[in-house]
Amino acid sequence: MSAAVTREDRLPQPPRRRRRWPVVLVVLVVLLLLLLAADRVGVLVAEDAMAGEIKKEGFPSKPDVTIGGFPFLTQVVDRHFDDVRLKARNIAAGPLNVTRLDARATDVRLNSDYQSGTLGKVTGEAFVGFGDLAKAGGSGLEFQADGPDKIKAKVGAFGLDATAVASVTKVGNSIRVRTLSAEGLDLTGLGDDLDFTVPVGGLPMGMRFDSLSVTGAGVKLRVSGSDVKFTKDGGAS
Repeated sequence: MSAAVTREDRLPQPPRRRRRWPVVLVVLVVLLLLLLAADRVGVLVAEDAMAGEIKKEGFPSKPDVTIGGFPFLTQVVDRHFDDVRLKARNIAAGPLNVTRLDARATDVRLNSDYQSGTLGKVTGEAFVGFGDLAKAGGSGLEFQADGPDKIKAKVGAFGLDATAVASVTKVGNSIRVRTLSAEGLDLTGLGDDLDFTVPVGGLPMGMRFDSLSVTGAGVKLRVSGSDVKFTKDGGAS
């Protein structure tokens, strides 16, 4: 006979509990992934809808809109977005063509219809190419950068090649180009080719032109706006 059976062996043993925490963990992970997917899909839908509404505020086509912040769905519930970025191209600003606009809107508040609201503050940069600036001045000059507030122009006149330097400044709501010096040609021979003023107007979303600087590719305008109202029918103010 085998070894004696102890009293403990004769007592019924309690059933072992199966550990369920791995199953619970998997369920939680799946739920989180579903919520994350819903959040991201919501962002894409909202960005497209917002781009359509913003287009009505002076853009020739839908801008690229990116809504920052996480989670997104809580922002929808609050109807408040604090980081909306947009990019657009080829915008008419008076006689000038803005080749690219990069802007950021903060404190964006939507009304209860979710199709109108207020842009608390808008800041950005608008770029005007040298070629467009020269055309706006009515000349066929070739411009290139010559510092943060100057341009160098190649001038072909009277069969001679000359180089001129002009300042580029903000005067009121316009860009002022004024000749400072010229090599190989008397300044009086330039006429109005390097002495002109170009207005900057019609910027989208009611933005204003604040300052400028010369870059390697053209002139960079710093633009801004505040408390810009927008509606589903258009008409920022």
